[in-house]
Amino acid sequence: MNDSNASRQGNGFVLGSLVGGALGFFVIAVVIGGGGYVWIKKKEADVRRGWNLVPVVVAAQDLAEDTVITFESISQRSVPEQFVTSSVVRPDSANYIVNQRILVAAQAGDLMLWSQFETKKQADCFVAARDIPVGAKLTEDDMLPQGMDPKLVTPSYVKEPERPQVVGRPVIAAFRKGDPILWTHFHNEPPPVTRDSAR
Repeated sequence: MNDSNASRQGNGFVLGSLVGGALGFFVIAVVIGGGGYVWIKKKEADVRRGWNLVPVVVAAQDLAEDTVITFESISQRSVPEQFVTSSVVRPDSANYIVNQRILVAAQAGDLMLWSQFETKKQADCFVAARDIPVGAKLTEDDMLPQGMDPKLVTPSYVKEPERPQVVGRPVIAAFRKGDPILWTHFHNEPPPVTRDSAR
């Protein structure tokens, strides 16, 4: 009887040891496997970093020096973000280079760079960043800077130095998004005379 109990206890111990060992092995395998999975995902992210695609503006055709840019002459393409610096024109800013002359020739597919355009000759005016109803007080967020051909800019256009004089003023005529900000949209007083408007 004692030998039988001892034998059963021995078998139970061996069985318990085997089950415990198997469970321990399984837990270790899960921990190592999970850690390995996390490590592999991190390595994938490291390798992919900088290769996420972002949209940029490119030449849609070969452009000769001094060509006036139109919406038809530019296109959009996605390139790895590591190649996109602040000097590259992004699609949401494409309207700033349209109707400007490119200073250097570009081939179809070339990135459009701000340095390829003579922005100094553009008059710094403002357009409405959104629809602005009558009676609304103009805020900084309502005004979007826009380079314009100085020959087209009249004294009624609000220019960069005049910005503080219109912020906070109520609008007497509604603006639609993209409309130039004009002094005539405020009260009937003439715009202030500045060096820029006197030219």
